[in-house]
Amino acid sequence: MRLSTPITTLLVLIPWSASFSPSTVVTYSQQKKYSSNFLTSNNVNNVMISSPSVSLLASTQESNLAEHIFVEETSLSAPKLSFRPSLPEERGKGGVQASETIAALEVIARIPRSLIIATCDSPPRAMAATVEMDKENFSWAADLCAATLVALFPENKDENGNVDDAKAKQMWISGWEAGGWATDNADLGPDDVKWGPKFVTGSLLSTGSDNDKNVFAKFRLPCHPVVFRAGTGLAMLTGSEEQEALDALLLRGRVYRGMRDALLTLVESPSDRKGSLRERRAWDVADVLSRVLARATNLQLGEGEEDATLSFAVVPVHERLAHCGEQGENSKLVSDGDEVLLVATRDIAVGEEITRDYSMAPRLDEDDTDGPLRLLLQFGLPPVAVKGASD
Repeated sequence: MRLSTPITTLLVLIPWSASFSPSTVVTYSQQKKYSSNFLTSNNVNNVMISSPSVSLLASTQESNLAEHIFVEETSLSAPKLSFRPSLPEERGKGGVQASETIAALEVIARIPRSLIIATCDSPPRAMAATVEMDKENFSWAADLCAATLVALFPENKDENGNVDDAKAKQMWISGWEAGGWATDNADLGPDDVKWGPKFVTGSLLSTGSDNDKNVFAKFRLPCHPVVFRAGTGLAMLTGSEEQEALDALLLRGRVYRGMRDALLTLVESPSDRKGSLRERRAWDVADVLSRVLARATNLQLGEGEEDATLSFAVVPVHERLAHCGEQGENSKLVSDGDEVLLVATRDIAVGEEITRDYSMAPRLDEDDTDGPLRLLLQFGLPPVAVKGASD
């Protein structure tokens, strides 16, 4: 049964058969502005190569300030776009609108390739880290996370090319406010709920282990109780089957654990939260993974058709576009030499949102989720996004 109640006002009582809690409440944290534990910087001006500690920004206001500065201070060109702050229920998506009429096939934005993060452009330090992974654990997500961490914590100005572009890219990544569902523990409900946020080990992604099925079998639970409860809540929020939602959460956790140890050393300045140095680095890797999954796209990069390489990438401006819903996206990415172009697929009126189709974004291997479940878990988009805001 699919829930018709808007997710931003939903309170769901979840009955339990397990002995640890007779009932609990899951609430969608609409009012929370994604001040994740990974976020420590309070001043966008501190986000520089020379900073001893660089992390993601702490608020929606700062995130949008970073976006504005990024567009204004780089060679990225988007003359017919305006940016408004994302609304709480948009969870970091949306707010990119046409400030003038845009014709079909018109170039909406020109983004220098040096400003995007792409697996085919991974710097040596990122490639060296992923080489350490077991073959069965390697994935495009690990590759893209490694490239993101190197851009966020560069060792020197040559690592990411031009120093100005490196600073801009670092500031842009620092402004990534939201991620998939439960990037922020507040998505799991009130702090005082049994097996809720206070039982999370740094991040829901990092809670539990690959051996949990055996560890918790004696309690007749298929996994860690925090993850089990989260899966039940996720299923009710999206109208999906409980097993489907739980399997999706468990897959995300396995992918994270498969890349965690290899990427730890890329976190030069871990976030300031309670835990050992290794734990804090591990939790930061989890936070970056969730944000990368929520932003990634497929992109053909190269000088021509013969040299084009299918890559996984995160592209400025494109990564925060609203979901198109059933009406279809009104923009597409096209590679053009040293630039990536955002091109209109149809006429776009003044004030209209620029959109992309998140259902076409890359997914984790073995992930067969779709519809509201995938939109919420991977991208943080509420189920109402399936039809689109205009419906």
